[in-house]
Amino acid sequence: MRYTRKYEFVDEAAADAQIATLPHDDEGNLDCKHLVNKLGYLVVTPATYDEDGNELTAAVLSEKYAVDILWYQQIDDTWEPFIVWPTPMGIHLYGSSSSIQEYQTTYCQIKPDSVYCNPPEPEE
Repeated sequence: MRYTRKYEFVDEAAADAQIATLPHDDEGNLDCKHLVNKLGYLVVTPATYDEDGNELTAAVLSEKYAVDILWYQQIDDTWEPFIVWPTPMGIHLYGSSSSIQEYQTTYCQIKPDSVYCNPPEPEE
């Protein structure tokens, strides 16, 4: 089984320190089957531009540094303090349909009253 989880840290150094807790080989490369994707500071509000492509307002970035992991078989519990649950699946997802389904199911267990888990009835 694979599990997708999303994490936020105060900065890249804090993310790197947590990533360093995962198994690494002698050369410093990850030595595990987990896929780690450092997303960085996500865009909260996109930049705006005029018709000539000149920036009118700069993008606003999140104050947190985002990391996604596709865990292989077991989630490392030491990552729990950093977990976040954006509405499935946030801005990034892995291609494993079973991990996407597992994330969506777990999200709805954690946030059962969310609109995502209880979409409104279509109007006729």
